Amino acid sequence: MTATPLTLTPSACYQAVRARDARFDGLFYLGVRSTGVYCRPVCKARTPLLRNCAFFSLPAQAEQAGFRPCLRCRPEWAPGPAQRWSNQDATQVLAQQALAWMAQRDPHAGAWQLSDLAAHMGVGERHLRRIMQAHWGVTPAQYRQTQRLLRAKLLLSTSALPMDTVASLSGFSSTRQFHRAFAQHYHIKPAQCRLSSNRPGPARLRLSYRPPFDAPAMLGFWRQRAVPGLEWSDPNAQGGEAFTRILSLDLPQGLSHGWVRVQFDAPAHQVGVQFSEHWWPHLSPLLERLRWALDLDADPLALEAALQADFAHSTGVRVPGAWHGFELAVRAVLGQQVSVAAARTYAQRLVHALGTPVNTPWPGLTHAFPTPTQLLHASPDQLGALGIVKQRQKALLALAQAVCHGGLDLNPGADVAQRVEALMALPGIGAWTAQYIAMRAMRWPDAFPAGDLVVQQRLGVRDTPNPARAASALAQRWQPWRSYAVLRLWHTKET
Repeated sequence: MTATPLTLTPSACYQAVRARDARFDGLFYLGVRSTGVYCRPVCKARTPLLRNCAFFSLPAQAEQAGFRPCLRCRPEWAPGPAQRWSNQDATQVLAQQALAWMAQRDPHAGAWQLSDLAAHMGVGERHLRRIMQAHWGVTPAQYRQTQRLLRAKLLLSTSALPMDTVASLSGFSSTRQFHRAFAQHYHIKPAQCRLSSNRPGPARLRLSYRPPFDAPAMLGFWRQRAVPGLEWSDPNAQGGEAFTRILSLDLPQGLSHGWVRVQFDAPAHQVGVQFSEHWWPHLSPLLERLRWALDLDADPLALEAALQADFAHSTGVRVPGAWHGFELAVRAVLGQQVSVAAARTYAQRLVHALGTPVNTPWPGLTHAFPTPTQLLHASPDQLGALGIVKQRQKALLALAQAVCHGGLDLNPGADVAQRVEALMALPGIGAWTAQYIAMRAMRWPDAFPAGDLVVQQRLGVRDTPNPARAASALAQRWQPWRSYAVLRLWHTKET
């Protein structure tokens, strides 16, 4: 195996393959020399002999070595690579960030050059190409080609879209180029990737995750906070509880409103997703948002190793992310020092007063969450009529101003500490709110709201002279996964 994040030996990988252990899904791939295909560890095909196996960290590595993707386990359905927050050398961090940047690019939005990636990473093109080659064994161009082909396979296997549409959405300039790339890399025709069950209908996909995953806890979290008009949880849906909501995507051409509906399929370790038909051309940002919001790419091996000793009762609890960073921040401010039910009521009033009306298949889903610009245009009297006190009005307007004109980015990314400081510099936003936003909107795995009363109570430090400091001291043993520890503390029942 080349540059695997887990540094697993071939024998360890082989044991995971023999067990079809879904916890390793997406962390490595198995190349079978006797067949020339590469598979996920969970593939149900007959397990090959160890001497016929080769192991890779990325699909691009397997394809560069001459393997083609398995049509049975479909590597394009695997969870994304897990984020690593350990003491790594700078070049390895750079190599992983480069992969994340390329994976997040929307192939339909136009071609990008190596110079774009190098400028984003702050290094030269030659240095970046050398680092990618050293750590992953593939060049950026090779990785990009694999991503385009796997995106095409995903669309072919999960939709009934025409071939020319699939080619365009996958980033190919023409259908001829699309067919030629398939023939050269996979020695098959694109039509052979179709599933017989695909029929025209609602836009839908299936996303995989690594178990254990406490889906009822995640759904319960969303259900308890569902804002009428914006979100809806249906516990009686066919196939299990479904969570549906209106979503807004920030696209180059402007804000796009639509809807998404998710249902967990625990036996298959997957999430079924339906979404607005007009979002097919923007699949990359949509999938990125879904994986962030549902925390689908977490690494349970690392989490359980750090937390199992203290939280054996809450195995598989994930951190619910944000459907939109600004929305999460506003709802965090509205929830300061009030109950969850009260925060939901304030959010409902705000959505109906300032949000954009959206047509959906469900009469109960009517409005998108207000944008920063819409909130800035609201008068104090208008906000006051919603029951929002002046202190929170100032905080909301300052937050909207910082996002619109101050360059404050509330999405996942680097410089979390700097952005937390920027949040705390705003009126009405303290350490608890900033850490909560970092935990859910910025997807920072080591956020810790030390001032949280429930956290202090569950840690038994509520009555100490400085409970926040005592809580922080006790939480050091959970670094760098304190965000997950916080969720598990919230799920801990009183004794």
